[in-house]
Amino acid sequence: MPELPEVENVAAALRLNLLGRPVTGLRVRFGGVFAPSARAVRAAILGKTLREVHRHGKYLILTFAADPSTTDSTETHLMLHLRMTGQVFVLAGYRPDKHVHAIFDFDGLAVHYRDIRKFGRFTLVDDPRQPSAIDHVGPDMLAVRFGTWHRSIAHRRAPIKALLLDQGIAAGLGNIYVDEALFRARIHPLTTPVALTRTELHEILRSAKAVLRLAIRHGGTTFLNFTNFHGQPGNFRRKLRVYGRTAEPCYLCGTPIARLRIAGRSSHYCPHCQPGR
Repeated sequence: MPELPEVENVAAALRLNLLGRPVTGLRVRFGGVFAPSARAVRAAILGKTLREVHRHGKYLILTFAADPSTTDSTETHLMLHLRMTGQVFVLAGYRPDKHVHAIFDFDGLAVHYRDIRKFGRFTLVDDPRQPSAIDHVGPDMLAVRFGTWHRSIAHRRAPIKALLLDQGIAAGLGNIYVDEALFRARIHPLTTPVALTRTELHEILRSAKAVLRLAIRHGGTTFLNFTNFHGQPGNFRRKLRVYGRTAEPCYLCGTPIARLRIAGRSSHYCPHCQPGR
């Protein structure tokens, strides 16, 4: 599933390649990826130019506006959630397979949306920064201040792993990067925030942000489906210290990496570097 680093790489590519380009066509092959409908989305964006790409957690919000020379001053905001297998890319000579559900024409540049599981959505929304459709989502993990995050989490008695996955507390962290952040902070994933000091909680947030920024620089992580705007996989997989390394030796101490399930998700940790409380 694309997490914050993967989505940020998509956002950066859209800004670099598509800002200032008008939407001159939209070919829909499966209308179920559009809300409220493919017809509504086409009518809202056709002929308008992409002016801004904003990311909040795992969501992208694309703002389209008409040419300033026209009398149309309205803006359109289209939110994209890639969910589990969504991909947005440009590939020269690409022949769309059955999983390509939409092809956007940006003034001659064909941008494909591919989604094997069809869970991703393009949704027309009311605001370019904090649309009502994601009112349930907390502040972006890279932007949240420690004081805000600490007030939301310090009193909780659930496992820290489950709380870091809770998008209502802070948005963007997924399973891969939670495991990596807790390893960096030397915190067992079952530890509860009430058992942690303020300093330890500060280190968890710092580690989470550091892991996300490093993953962004390496293009995100690819295990199955994620590819960037040009169809290439992310390179952060080779930087992983615990995630997906069950029974392999810890890079720091040699102890075999252990795995358990927390909140229905696989959790990877080093029993020596991340001792239980």
